Amino acid sequence: MALSMRWDGEQVSAAAREGLEKGLFEAAEVLLAQANALVPIEEGTLQNSGTAEVRDGKARVGFNTPYALRQHEDLSLHHANGRTAKYLEKPLNQFGPELEAIAGAAITRRLGS
Repeated sequence: MALSMRWDGEQVSAAAREGLEKGLFEAAEVLLAQANALVPIEEGTLQNSGTAEVRDGKARVGFNTPYALRQHEDLSLHHANGRTAKYLEKPLNQFGPELEAIAGAAITRRLGS
């Protein structure tokens, strides 16, 4: 009995990269949603500036206002209604394993496993 095998390494690598891109974006969207639940809100400008994207194989979640960094880092500021500084850092630390699982699941789905 002869055994034959076909190696589709390039296709598998491409599919894994596609799955990773999709998974990173899905995880970034989840992180953004979690951050939006904590971001300080007065008029909604900071919250509305939030973005999630994947560029160069890296997920990026951020808020684009001149005061976003100060609102994130300054623990002396007071915020109402459960809003807080460290609005990105807290959910990243809390949900890190779940975010990794989201990315991993997208790769698995793309590879058909």
